[in-house]
Order: sequence, then structure tokens, then C-alpha cells
Amino acid sequence: MPYNGYTLEIDVFKNNLEGLILCDVEFPSEAEKDSFLPPSFCGADMTQETRLAGGMLCGKEYKDIEENIQKL
Repeated sequence: MPYNGYTLEIDVFKNNLEGLILCDVEFPSEAEKDSFLPPSFCGADMTQETRLAGGMLCGKEYKDIEENIQKL
């Protein structure tokens, strides 16, 4: 999804993680990452949270990731 010159990659989970939605944005530099203002529909910043990256969530249930989510 285009947003302020960037592309938001949106992961919408189903089945065991129904309702979980992640937005990912790639930046060409640290400075751009640091100055990025996310859209209002985004919640917690999960930058560098590799335990909650989309690929790491495959086959998981909410109970498997609940503790990591609550730390955000």
C-alpha cells in the first residue's frame, strides 16, 4: 500500500492468528527510518522484533506469541 512515498507491506493473518495484522516498511537509510511517521492505524513499533516477524509466526497460535506482544 503506498504511503507518503513508501510502500507498506501488510500481512493479514488468518486461522490461529486471526486478527493480527503487521505492516512492514523498508527504508534506504537509518535516517529515513528514524524520521518515518507511521499512519494512525499502526499500533506498536516492532522494529527489530525478529520473534514477531511475519515468517517467524507461521504455524503459531496467539498463546505462543502473547508474551512477546505484551512486551511491545
